Amino acid sequence: MKIFNYINGIFYVLYGLFGAALPRSMADIMGWDLSLLGLHQTRAISCAMAALGAILLLVISQGRDQKLITMMIIFVTLSFAAGRCIGILVDGAEPSQTVYEIIFEICLAALGAGLIWWSDRKTA
Repeated sequence: MKIFNYINGIFYVLYGLFGAALPRSMADIMGWDLSLLGLHQTRAISCAMAALGAILLLVISQGRDQKLITMMIIFVTLSFAAGRCIGILVDGAEPSQTVYEIIFEICLAALGAGLIWWSDRKTA
């Protein structure tokens, strides 16, 4: 579970820093067409994501409850998926990349839930 948490923390930091430093590159990869305001928003959200990753890494390194951290990662991951689902319902089903991201996020959350289940079973 700790490895899962570290990987997620590192991902959030790196992905967030990438979006903050190179919002146009991120926009190109994601298929976005950003205005100046969109670039500012991408930088802001990306910095928040990097901060979330840094907090995760700090908490993990302090030996905190890995189960609780994993549950937090699952919650954040499913929040991303929920936002995408709302987007599909409100804005329409295109592009298909959104569906792939939802599937990935659900699989990642399921992996985290499986790790919690396995950990609980192992300690019982």
